[in-house]
Amino acid sequence: MSEAPKQRKGALSRYDLMPKPVKAIFLSTTVIAIGLFCFHYMGIPIFGYVLSGVPYYYILFSCLGFNVFMGLAVHHYARHRPPPWYDYVLATILVTILIYFTFNSGIIAMRMWTPAPGWPQLVLAVIIGLISLEAGRRIGGWGYLTLLLVSIVYPLVADYMPGIFWGVKQSFNDIFSDFAFGANGLLGIPAMMIAELVLGFYLFAGVVMGMGGGDFFVKLATSVVGQFRGGPAKVSSLASAFFGTMSGSTIANIVGTGSFTIPAMKKTGYPPEYAAAIEACSSNIGDTMPPIMGGMVFLACVIAGVEYAQFIIAAVIPAFLYVFAMQIQIDAYAAKAGLKGLTRSECPPLIPTLKEGWIYIVVIAFLAFGLIYMRWGAIVPVYATILAILLAFTNKKMRPTWKKMEEALAHMAGLINFAVGVTFSMGFILVGLFKTGVAAAITSWIVSLGAGNAYFVLFIATGFSVVMGMVGLQRAAFLFLSVTAAPAIAKVLDIPIYVILLFIIYQAGYGTVTPPVAIDAYVAASIAGANPIKTSYTASRMLVPLLLVPFFFVFQPALAMVGTPWSIFYHLIMAMVGIFIMVCGTGGYFTGLGSIKPWERAFFISGGFLIAFPELFTTFAGGILSVIGIVLVLIRKMMEGRKGKENPAIAGGG
Repeated sequence: MSEAPKQRKGALSRYDLMPKPVKAIFLSTTVIAIGLFCFHYMGIPIFGYVLSGVPYYYILFSCLGFNVFMGLAVHHYARHRPPPWYDYVLATILVTILIYFTFNSGIIAMRMWTPAPGWPQLVLAVIIGLISLEAGRRIGGWGYLTLLLVSIVYPLVADYMPGIFWGVKQSFNDIFSDFAFGANGLLGIPAMMIAELVLGFYLFAGVVMGMGGGDFFVKLATSVVGQFRGGPAKVSSLASAFFGTMSGSTIANIVGTGSFTIPAMKKTGYPPEYAAAIEACSSNIGDTMPPIMGGMVFLACVIAGVEYAQFIIAAVIPAFLYVFAMQIQIDAYAAKAGLKGLTRSECPPLIPTLKEGWIYIVVIAFLAFGLIYMRWGAIVPVYATILAILLAFTNKKMRPTWKKMEEALAHMAGLINFAVGVTFSMGFILVGLFKTGVAAAITSWIVSLGAGNAYFVLFIATGFSVVMGMVGLQRAAFLFLSVTAAPAIAKVLDIPIYVILLFIIYQAGYGTVTPPVAIDAYVAASIAGANPIKTSYTASRMLVPLLLVPFFFVFQPALAMVGTPWSIFYHLIMAMVGIFIMVCGTGGYFTGLGSIKPWERAFFISGGFLIAFPELFTTFAGGILSVIGIVLVLIRKMMEGRKGKENPAIAGGG
């Protein structure tokens, strides 16, 4: 447990290795950025001016630009080294150009620089574009950089492309000018996501984590499920769910909870690869666990023009079903392998644990209340952060100190760095899709392709997302599908687009554990001392049943809180029953029946899936298949019992 904070910071930034003056800049610019966000959101003037639009975006980027290259290492093995000289050069150039754009933001806001009026402006646009490509490479790797380069080259030859990929040709000037100064590039979705939505949430996450929230939720999960069979693995799943309510990051989940749960799983008999796979799959919920979800959800809010609160409401039941399915799967494995839980002495008592960490529960409840009921918007996390700090003074152990606040700010800055690095480079993909008109063409094609066959369209989207995820491009896959396939699927199924976007986010999460690029599995394997490839394959198999959960809430929006209370309750119960039976089938163990033979599993897997699938006929058919499976297992066990009585040697040997 004591290593978690150090690992967490190392995963997000190189803060500990920076010189003190750089640390001061690193933290102060982050605080200034949060302050600018608050002034902007509340409409408070600064020197007589209310920050908004293009000037606000460039000022904010100027504050955050320096930290991007201070926090993102050129290679993963360089994360444990101080920032080299060329990172200072890149950071300085980036900030200088952004400050220049800020002083010219009035002209830029009038779209006078699209295309760039002269070669000086074009050169600056190209430089900031190249720097953004490097930031994207540091986060997404060479595969992501390749995609970005394709997004730049494609508009140059769009008029030569066949079929639906034909588009309006763009010049080199058009591409880079629109990226740096236009509504499709930095000043579009990336700016709206960073400047209008996420900063307050990262502030909240950083402060709560710095106050020890991660340790509390691990203790809480241990006290609730630690003593049951497979206890450490169940703690991993539940702790990751708790952790996800405030982290919004899969990697942060793995490091924050895995440093405790993975060694505990290995101690109780789990193979290293399986322990790492459980942690990777459990932590996958970090991107979609309310109230603070991952960056893709924030991006989805901007794309769909939907309030973040709507995504929180829609994600509650799917997140619960995901954790429920993980718990059943873990229980089945533990029962087959004969794995026990933690001892009573190893599990902290529940009531004292709740008394110790009630502040975390209160502030998260306040956050949910402000977002969902009061609809105060993106400023709510700032209010929740202030409440958390005030309440912390009531507890000696949690009372804020300079060291704790420094760690909280460093964690927050690391989260913001990651988001800024991703969104900067994302602009090239958006320019390539929108400027050429290919996004609209692909949407129309998908509508015509899926007319009357929504299943086909969904499976195409899933397949594309999985394949892209296998090479580490799950975020790029989400961005592409969200602006092309999502509107088409929503139209075919006649359901809210945010439900489809949530579906795509879930499918994109699968790419974080699939080989050959499986970042979540590799991080978990490094903690477990396991083979990363074996861990990835194990996690991929484990996550297959959970891939089906998004299909349930797409075909029955009641599972995304769209419908009457009775409809929501009925379909939730059916989904739970179906998932329980299906996951028992995939796990090869049914509670009350014992182990299931391979040929018997088909009845439970298909029966459970059909029960959970939200149609009356399929539910009835699934019930029949499940009953047949149960009867077959009972008959087999009865026959085995008789053979055992007739031949005691067989019974004794069995």
